[in-house]
Amino acid sequence: MAAEASLARRSWQALRWSYAGALVRLLAQLVIQLAMARLLGPQAYGQAAAALLVIGVGWLFADAGLGNALVQKPEISERDVSQALGWVLLVSLLLAAVVALAAPWLARWWGDESLTPLLRVCGLWIPLQALSNLPASLMQRRLDMRRLQWIQIGGYVVTYGGLGLLMAAAGWGAWALVAAAGAHGAWCLVGCWLFERHTLRPRLTGDAALRRFGLGVAASNLANWAIENLDRVLIGRLWGAPPLGEYVVAGNLARAPLNLLVTSAQSVAFASAARLQDDLVALRQGTLALLCLAMLLSAPLFALLGMHAQALVQLLYGPRWAGAAPLFAVACAALPALTLVALTGPLLRAVGAVRAELQAQWPGLLLLLGGLWWLQQLPLAQAAWVAVAAAVLRALFCVAGLARRIGLAGRDVAAALWPALLLTGLALMASALCLRMLGSGLPALALACALTLLLGVGLLRWRRAALLQPALRRLLQARAVLSPAAARACAALGWQPSPEA
Repeated sequence: MAAEASLARRSWQALRWSYAGALVRLLAQLVIQLAMARLLGPQAYGQAAAALLVIGVGWLFADAGLGNALVQKPEISERDVSQALGWVLLVSLLLAAVVALAAPWLARWWGDESLTPLLRVCGLWIPLQALSNLPASLMQRRLDMRRLQWIQIGGYVVTYGGLGLLMAAAGWGAWALVAAAGAHGAWCLVGCWLFERHTLRPRLTGDAALRRFGLGVAASNLANWAIENLDRVLIGRLWGAPPLGEYVVAGNLARAPLNLLVTSAQSVAFASAARLQDDLVALRQGTLALLCLAMLLSAPLFALLGMHAQALVQLLYGPRWAGAAPLFAVACAALPALTLVALTGPLLRAVGAVRAELQAQWPGLLLLLGGLWWLQQLPLAQAAWVAVAAAVLRALFCVAGLARRIGLAGRDVAAALWPALLLTGLALMASALCLRMLGSGLPALALACALTLLLGVGLLRWRRAALLQPALRRLLQARAVLSPAAARACAALGWQPSPEA
């Protein structure tokens, strides 16, 4: 009991630091990405996005899931860290060489031979990204989110907000983003290692179970990357660099709230659930509370943002990016499903069900691939809706896999998600009414948000016993004593703080 209480305190503190850092990072990213997009335009932004995809997929292979394996293993030794370092070094350097050789072919495949030098330089960044993940994973294992957040945020501000913006203003085009990505990888590698000075002696032998788990995570990560980024690969190939730039900008803007509300909770959920994997009762209750809370916060928000896509894109990016508005609406429609994927994936890994997570990805991936290829003759704003269907299918398989693994009944999962569907309906109706009354613009968005908040809180307070999970009530009541945010939530819902809840 004492160990569980200590873990709960540390998890809550880590979650608070994770969200505080995510809020600062969100604001920094919004300001920097908006400035970068205005300086570069769709053509250069699309070229950089195509080149940076290499870093993403390269890191998945180079890391080989060993960072997650170090977090998940109950006890680790210096030999485990040494083994992870050896494999990461070997694979990342091989990948850098492969990318350098394949760069001309990849550039021709994308129909833009000017991408060749960009791709070669991005290949060099793969070892930096992969190596930086080892000390970061060890910090995550200790739930040291405070230092980890500030290292990553400080690096982003200095590299993207400093180097990247200066290069973009000086006319370097796509090279501004590529150079900033490399500088950020180097910053995180040095910064994390200074606080988590693991062994620098690589080896290729050691615990085979660590490698097997890591390979399973890497395969699942590859499927995740494919289903989240393969649409960008095909869009760049079939529609060209400017539409790809609009699609990437729209997706990044839509994902900013997801990063704040959900992604920052992933690492904490993974580390905490890994410690509770033998206590299925506590794990089931925590999972239901997490799903209920995350969907309540995210689904209505994404509905509001999607309904007012034109006004938001026009305000933030200007007329050069008008084509991104319908794509932003599509991205918002997919994000409630991706919220579920973002939460269930780490939980599946925490209980050792990496294969179940991997199997859940393929149906959505096949639908995305086939749909985009089949619809390539349509405008991108229409063809992109296949990504929404793929996200929904992916979420269904992920949630079902987790439910089977930890013994959750389908009716319990439905009860956790039902309140979010109700609030999303309220958000859509409020937005439609405000758009009809005021037309497209910020006043309509502000009024729709106010109506949704007022009606949503009223509905939840009126029917809180029927709509909200008991585990969520106990969590908020227990944390209300120490957390002002939890105290305000309890006050809005009519619950009294209770440390014993």
